[in-house]
Amino acid sequence: MNYELEVVDTKEYESAKIYHLYLPHYHYMKQHFHHNVELVYLIQGSFMGYINGKAYHVCENELFLVNTNEIHYFEMLEDCQMITILISYDALKQYEPQIDNYYFDIHLSLDRQQELKEIIQTMDQYRKSQDHYKYLKVIEYLHRIYYLLLTDYKIKRTTPLLTNTHRIQNILEYIELHYGQSLSISLLAQEFHYSPNYLCRYFKKMCGMTVLQYIKTVQLNHAYIDVCSTDLSIATISHRHGFVDSKSFIKAFKQKYGKTPGTYRKDNKCL
Repeated sequence: MNYELEVVDTKEYESAKIYHLYLPHYHYMKQHFHHNVELVYLIQGSFMGYINGKAYHVCENELFLVNTNEIHYFEMLEDCQMITILISYDALKQYEPQIDNYYFDIHLSLDRQQELKEIIQTMDQYRKSQDHYKYLKVIEYLHRIYYLLLTDYKIKRTTPLLTNTHRIQNILEYIELHYGQSLSISLLAQEFHYSPNYLCRYFKKMCGMTVLQYIKTVQLNHAYIDVCSTDLSIATISHRHGFVDSKSFIKAFKQKYGKTPGTYRKDNKCL
C-alpha cells in the first residue's frame, strides 16, 4: 500500500489530541519537541524513532513513547499506519502533582502492554464511530490510559526535568532553515549571542548530542529523502544539503545506513 500523509480526525478531547496517521516511506519529519507526552501505537509498518540522539527500532504492533520536552523524530522504514496520542502534561499533573520528578518508560510493564494496545484501539474505534455519545467513551478510555501510565510505567527521574526550552527551540528552527548553508558553531554562537563554549555545553545538555552531530543529522535526514525519492545525482544531493563534498556525504551516509547512497538507492529500488 502506498500511503500519502493523512491525518484522520484531530478533534481535541480536553486533555489530549488523537491522530490516526498514514505516513509514507521516506516521509520527512523534522526534529522537534513539545510539552505533551506522545504515545504511539504502530499498527502497520516499521520506523526508527530517535529521542535525544538515541535510536529505537519500532515494529508493527509495538508501542513507542516520547516524554515531555524530549527532542525526537521518526524515520519511516516503510509505509506506516499508527495511532498517536498527544497527552497534555498539565492534565497528567492534575492527577500526579509531582509529575516533574518522574518520566514514563513504555517497556517497564510488558505484561500490561496488550491491555494498553486494546484500550488505544477501542478508543480509536469509538472516536471514528457514529455513536452520539462517543465523546464520553473516548474520555473514558483516555483516563484508562492515564491510569496505566501513572501506575505501571512511571519511573523516578535521576536528573531534573529540562524546562525553559524556548531558547533551544529557536536554535533548532534556525538550523532547520539554514542547514544547507555553511553552518558552524561560531556562526550559531554569533547569531544567538552566546560564547561558542556556552553554546556547545547548552546544546549538548538539551539535545544529548553536539551541535555538529545535530547539523549532520539534519543534513542526512533531508539528503536521505532525495536519495530515495529523486533521480538527482549524488553530487547534486551532497551540494544541495550542505555537505563539503560528495566524499563527506557518502561517508556520513554509509556510517548511518550501512551502504553508500548509490548502493542504497539501487538495493532498495527507490526510484
